[in-house]
Amino acid sequence: MSSIEAADVKKICLACEAGAGSSLMVKNSLIKKAKKAGIDVEIVHSPATQIPEDTDIVVTHQGLAGVAKSAAPENSVLIQYVMFMNDPSLNKLIKDLSEGNTITSS
Repeated sequence: MSSIEAADVKKICLACEAGAGSSLMVKNSLIKKAKKAGIDVEIVHSPATQIPEDTDIVVTHQGLAGVAKSAAPENSVLIQYVMFMNDPSLNKLIKDLSEGNTITSS
């Protein structure tokens, strides 16, 4: 299982299937939560098959986890969510980033 220290996170990629709709809402929600928590990290959005090579954390719906894992950079952390809004794993990610914790793949 991959992990990364919060202080080392520079880029989070919200990996989706088509790049529109619900996953864009998740990305915007993450940006708002990060800003509110004072977290300075780049949050981008891309298809699960085209994750940028400099991504530290990949966030994706559990249904796309296999695709995202195979396309993600080797040492990146994969965070899976189920609900598009207020998913506990996304809330934990923001909490861990703001508290400086170690973030581990789910």
